[in-house]
Amino acid sequence: MTTRLLFIITALCLPLFADQQPLLPGQVVVVYNSSSPQSKDLAEFYALSRGIPATQIVGLATTEKATIDRATFEKSIRKPLAKKFTDEKWWTLGKDQNGVSLPIAGRIKCIALMKGMPLRISRAPLPEGETEKTRQFNVNNEAALDSELSLMGVSGYPIGGPIPNPYFNKDYPATQSPANFLIMVGRIDAKSYDQCKRMILDALDTEKDGLWGRTYLDFSRKGGGFAIGDSWIEDITKASLAAGIPTITDRNKDTFTTNYPMTDCAVYFGWYTFHRNGPFLNDNFKFQKGAIAVHLHSMSAEQLINPAKNWSAALLDRGAAATLGNTWEPFLQLSHHFNIFYDRLSKGYTLIEAGYMSMNAVSWQNIVIGDPLYRPFKTTGVNRESMKIDREYKIIRYAKSKFPDEQTRYQELLKAAEKSKSGTIYEMTGFHSLEVGNQEAAAKAFTRAKQLFSAPADKLRQDLNLVEIERRQKKTSAAIKRLKRAKLEFKDLPEVKAVAGLLTILDPPAPPATKRKK
Repeated sequence: MTTRLLFIITALCLPLFADQQPLLPGQVVVVYNSSSPQSKDLAEFYALSRGIPATQIVGLATTEKATIDRATFEKSIRKPLAKKFTDEKWWTLGKDQNGVSLPIAGRIKCIALMKGMPLRISRAPLPEGETEKTRQFNVNNEAALDSELSLMGVSGYPIGGPIPNPYFNKDYPATQSPANFLIMVGRIDAKSYDQCKRMILDALDTEKDGLWGRTYLDFSRKGGGFAIGDSWIEDITKASLAAGIPTITDRNKDTFTTNYPMTDCAVYFGWYTFHRNGPFLNDNFKFQKGAIAVHLHSMSAEQLINPAKNWSAALLDRGAAATLGNTWEPFLQLSHHFNIFYDRLSKGYTLIEAGYMSMNAVSWQNIVIGDPLYRPFKTTGVNRESMKIDREYKIIRYAKSKFPDEQTRYQELLKAAEKSKSGTIYEMTGFHSLEVGNQEAAAKAFTRAKQLFSAPADKLRQDLNLVEIERRQKKTSAAIKRLKRAKLEFKDLPEVKAVAGLLTILDPPAPPATKRKK
């Protein structure tokens, strides 16, 4: 039996459920680049912030280059770290029935890599006589360093192609997983060290105060083989609405338009462009503290330094506390499954557990960025004292627990929206109506929300919501008229670029006249 088949069988034999036991700081090892004083400082800051024992901070002397070859990975990272695990008795090594050496028990469940550690392992040279056209999927040997490191205790596994992840789609904590050969690896990494520390502090604050705001979801609508990505976001739409979170969706083929008024964004999932666009081009845009934000694209985490390129760095630069990414081409089916990731976070799992539960392969291209121990939905309860902050979002969440019946809850929210003069609650009921197909009720809610919102960006978004209804009703001329009025009303607002973008789609300018040849 090959090692690859052994992993598959192991995955199939894991139990389905277990009592939840949260991942503990004592089960995390923090790894930094000892060649960088800043990397060491970040490691100590993180360990102190989370109560991780100082004896579990490990420095490795390696390059600070983002991309390294496999020989460098083996010599300066995998082998010395594996030796440290053995010396400290952080794992117990044994052999399976095929003589493969691997961890059979271990106290450490997670490795947290700090900024300064390499990001990815480059592709090895192709065998003689082989070309890119003949190269097969299962011999691609480039990988995210994090994903490769998760199997650092296993000997002799094939580095070409993905290895099935035994923790994929499970719904029990990592502390209960019998797959002791797998160590979850995440990283705290971003454009700057200050940004990394901000991510850590935001995670801690959010666990205490709760993650409050809106969910924004951007569908691709490409169809065909891409439909699976939209199905993940469809699942998140239903789950977010069911949880009592105001949820705004863009179901058009284009992404959210440039400078779209994405206010109070606590959760974002979208796809599919190569570099940041839409709201994230707006210098005024910032995520809510502790936000989870992910954009699906090949090589979204090719680098984490330049926010103008790819997506992971861009989302963190705009204030997100955590994201997912791909260091090389992952192929859609082997990307993180967004719906599983969101579901596990909403159930109270840590970021790293949700990240590993949502990816079906290791020794591959996927990474999890942010405090591995972060639990964004650790605090979801509402009490009188907490209502002083984020009041409208908490009213909506409270209504979810108070009125289990959907129709009753909807009517009560309408009453609360009018009583408290809340544009936020009205907009939420509007999107609820839109999702269930009641466009008339949605239009009324968005119209009233515009009257009640005080911030111009929020008012503008209601016009865009109404335009979306008109687009669905095939009333293109009415949508164009509304956009032209909005362009005048909000002419001094940076977010008005979103109006210009939609006008270009719905009312494209005539092509320039061609000059006649003399």
